[in-house]
Amino acid sequence: MSDRSQTEHQSIAEAFRSVIRDLQDLLRAEVRLARAEVSENVDRAKRAGGLIGAAGALGLLAGMSLLATCIAALATAIPVWAAGLIMTVVLAGGGTFLYSRGMARLRNFHTFPEQTVETVQEDVEWLKQRSK
Repeated sequence: MSDRSQTEHQSIAEAFRSVIRDLQDLLRAEVRLARAEVSENVDRAKRAGGLIGAAGALGLLAGMSLLATCIAALATAIPVWAAGLIMTVVLAGGGTFLYSRGMARLRNFHTFPEQTVETVQEDVEWLKQRSK
């Protein structure tokens, strides 16, 4: 082999190694992006689940309060039951509010890493352009 063809062979090999390194770096960056995106979505789901759990707890308290109201209303004909009924309405309203907020946050929850897919598609286009 002549020195020139050997140099060209080394240039091509070095260019190939460079492309492989760039591709590896790109894939690593995409994996990091996917992890970050999924982690962010999981955190949102955790917060929404907490609100739904709090709504369930308030719903349970509202049911207990309603039971106490019914007992008070049956046991006596004085306005003690009115206070129980007011507490029931307040707890049920709070539970309804927390439940609706939690459900609204879950509607915006996406498990699919859309941003990562978009950047991978861009990377594929970039590789196609570079290989021409």
